[in-house]
Amino acid sequence: MKRGRSPIPKHDPFEKPLLSVDLFFTLYKNNASQVRKLEEKLEPLGLTLGRLCLLYALQRAGKPALPSELGDDLAVTRANISGLLNALEKAGLVRRELDLSDRRRVFVHMTPQGEKLLELAWPVYEETIEGNFGSLSVEEQMQLLHLLRKLEQGK
Repeated sequence: MKRGRSPIPKHDPFEKPLLSVDLFFTLYKNNASQVRKLEEKLEPLGLTLGRLCLLYALQRAGKPALPSELGDDLAVTRANISGLLNALEKAGLVRRELDLSDRRRVFVHMTPQGEKLLELAWPVYEETIEGNFGSLSVEEQMQLLHLLRKLEQGK
């Protein structure tokens, strides 16, 4: 008589997910929650997180930028950049200008109104982010930042 193998217990990924899956899902939910809180604070200023980030990217560049450069900096698609630019331009916060030496290129400039709004919104952004990480000590925040950067470099 042949001895049968005892069945190997099956891993139930929904009852006990892999640690890495649990970590990713927890980061995802945490990020979504933090973005929601931040956008609630930015709404009275007429901004979304994406619009604020685009203004910040322009400020950080210190000069007019190509939409493709902004998209690369923010890691978003050209379609997303186009939508963000349309909304910001309609609000008078940025303007687009053709490159006179190459009319296929368009440079994005922040307007004085955009600069003022960024200065007004930035403390709201910092205060909200600071509050979101308030349950972590400075050392824990530094450790988390180190680990996330390590993950990013491991691509």
